[in-house]
Amino acid sequence: MRQFTIVFLSILLSTFTFGQTIDYETPQTYEIGPISINGADNFDHQAIKLIAGLKQGSKIVIPGEEITKAIRNLWDEGLFSDVKIKLEKTVGEIAYISINLQPRPKLSRFKFEGAKKKDADNIREEINLFSGKNITENLIFNTRAKVVGYYREKGFYNVQVDIQRVNDSLMNNSEIFIIQIDRGEAVRIAEINIYGAESIKEGKLRRKMKDTKQKAFWRFFKRSKFTESAFSRDKQLMLQEFKEVGLRDAEIVSDTVYRRDNKNLIIDINIEEGEEYYFGSITWVGNAKYTSGYLDTILGIKYGDLYNKTLLDTRLFQSMDGRDITSLYMDKGHLFFQATPVEVNVENHHIDYEIRLIEGKEARVKDIIIKGNFKTNDYVIRREIRTKPGDLFNRNDIIRTQRELAQLGYFDEQAFEINPLPNPADGTVDIEYVVTEKSSDQIELSGGYGAGRVIGTLGLTFNNFSIQNMFNKEAWQPLPTGDGQTLSIRAQTNGSQYQSYNLAFTEPWLGGKKPNAFSVWMNHSKYGYGTDKTSENYTNVSITGLGVGLQRRKKIPDDYFSAYYELSYSYYDVTNYAEFAFKDGYSNDIALKYILARNSVDAPIYPRSGSRLSFTAKATLPYSQFDGISDYSTISTQERIKFTEYYKLKFTGEWYLPLTPDKKLILMPKIGFGFLGGYSKAKGLSPFERFYLGGNALTGVGRMDGREIISLRGYEDSEISSRTGDPLISRFTLELRYPISLNPSATFFVLAFAEAGNTYTGFDTFNPFNVKRSLGGGVRIFLPMFGMLGFDYGWGFDTLDPHSKGSGIGNDLTRMGGKPIGAFQFIIGANLGDL
Repeated sequence: MRQFTIVFLSILLSTFTFGQTIDYETPQTYEIGPISINGADNFDHQAIKLIAGLKQGSKIVIPGEEITKAIRNLWDEGLFSDVKIKLEKTVGEIAYISINLQPRPKLSRFKFEGAKKKDADNIREEINLFSGKNITENLIFNTRAKVVGYYREKGFYNVQVDIQRVNDSLMNNSEIFIIQIDRGEAVRIAEINIYGAESIKEGKLRRKMKDTKQKAFWRFFKRSKFTESAFSRDKQLMLQEFKEVGLRDAEIVSDTVYRRDNKNLIIDINIEEGEEYYFGSITWVGNAKYTSGYLDTILGIKYGDLYNKTLLDTRLFQSMDGRDITSLYMDKGHLFFQATPVEVNVENHHIDYEIRLIEGKEARVKDIIIKGNFKTNDYVIRREIRTKPGDLFNRNDIIRTQRELAQLGYFDEQAFEINPLPNPADGTVDIEYVVTEKSSDQIELSGGYGAGRVIGTLGLTFNNFSIQNMFNKEAWQPLPTGDGQTLSIRAQTNGSQYQSYNLAFTEPWLGGKKPNAFSVWMNHSKYGYGTDKTSENYTNVSITGLGVGLQRRKKIPDDYFSAYYELSYSYYDVTNYAEFAFKDGYSNDIALKYILARNSVDAPIYPRSGSRLSFTAKATLPYSQFDGISDYSTISTQERIKFTEYYKLKFTGEWYLPLTPDKKLILMPKIGFGFLGGYSKAKGLSPFERFYLGGNALTGVGRMDGREIISLRGYEDSEISSRTGDPLISRFTLELRYPISLNPSATFFVLAFAEAGNTYTGFDTFNPFNVKRSLGGGVRIFLPMFGMLGFDYGWGFDTLDPHSKGSGIGNDLTRMGGKPIGAFQFIIGANLGDL
């Protein structure tokens, strides 16, 4: 006790001084007289007295607790670097006291040395320094720690930060901070060693760590930097992997991070797995709508299954395939449903659960609220919404609505907000849809090289057009929009030799009540030399076509299906053109097309799940069966092709498979088959509508006879097929995609691909294993104004068949020498060149 008294008095003497002799053994009570303040000219003296708790006229014991408390109060303000209270004198029972203060210096300004401008700007937002701030040791420590933390988050583990304090001669009692930074070289994680893990392979545990990665030559998009925050998160992710295989007691008993050298870190993690656990009995409490046996079936977890808490939570709350208890109830209106799993017993490593349900009342949709659409009309959005007023609340309908709105292409699919607003008083729910509009109109202005010529293209596509407001001057801002219609205008030419014009219009909801999309299109193409029709050198090919189509959504087998019907007519007029299907004459192509498709992809630009399947049948009338001609060798070519006849079958499929939990790395397998047939062997196969394979499928001139030019990267344009095209085609693609930016104003992703395909002259030469293979990579960027653009570089590996146009010439000779040939190709459009 005596030692404590000595220490206390020494502290007191350092801050409380006396102008006269005080008897410590007998404290006396005084009345506080006038209080003087010294050294705080820039502070309110009355406020200082209030903070100290000293008031003239009040009673005080000297020495006593009041003086100690006053000193502590002034220190706590953090405004002063020295505080002293002095008893100047006593006159009778009046004590004259002075408060002597030394204000802390203030920060006048600060600057960085050794930091890049971008880093300095970012650090300023974190350190929160400003002119006039009091300088304390804590401020200096925190500032340095934040700067160090900033650079360590960027992988500069050896960063050195020194804060120099310089007196500012322009401001009284103020200082300048000079923050000197030497970030050093970047430090990477060289090794992550995991010890004690026997049930799970070390490599799988490393992959489970999302942001803590060791160096690898193939890792381009995630650097192997070390940060404490990321490492802490990743350790929990790693432990989650153990809990999914029954090892719920697994724990990290120690971890160490140390330098191997100035550029590399080593991480050692020691794990203790513990014993395996299993699911015991699972009982249901509170279920009235569904029996316990049915809930057991949906849950899909049996007694003795390996314990997996993640699986239990997924089956209870949110399964990717909709197989969960919460979806079961919420899809039947139980918006207020709750499920609480409770462990009730653990015995012999078996965990018994009691799942307590609160079903709640069925909720019906009351109002639909739409926000954020400043251009698109409400009814265009409402007709895609599957949650209608009066219907039972259905979570699956909300998910489908989000997909349907994303498929429109008018809104940013990454920014959708769907907010159920429950009204417990009347058992209803309002559903608020918040959308963020983006530009969906596109312009195509490009130049390409095809058929030995430079071809220019100008195209305009208005994807949210309003034809009913064409003559409303106020609606032109700059175009009439908002009704969800599509108007497309496209022109292509290389001058007088080649011209092509296309016009198309689509109304997605014909009549406004059902999603029956009505389309009409017209086109005209002209190709030739010379202007004098009497000249021997005059050449002309003219094609004029028009068509109408109707697309209907189907409900069977499910509502992802749609059927499209189209009637088209094309007229071919040819004069003195030997390279066409016929040199002189004309032909009529009247065809009916039917497409049965299923589209369940979640987004149009960068799909992360779902698939696209399509079966196409296109046919003309079988004129040869009723034209009365038995021997076609006796008639002219013009007579034979006056009405072209064929039937055409195609099947395509593509699937989007996410490979990572965040659904960014996507694997896309794709297949396609096509066949062109005829009704009469004697009449022969139609010269129109044949398949051409190779290149990027962008050549516009080559489509004069209705041919389909299919892309196969790594080869030249159409070089795989015969000069006159082939009736059989197969193509296979495997593509790996990863997004760099999913910003709707510029979606950008990279890809690697493997492709194989071929065309065949008939079934007698068809061989599914005889394909031309290629490998490569590329980039895609989607700009709302220009659509999808990209570049690919592919290597073709196989020798072309004898019937191929490119066989034995050009690049194929090199390919025959055993060396793959590279081809750099420009891509326009998301699906150009597909079957």
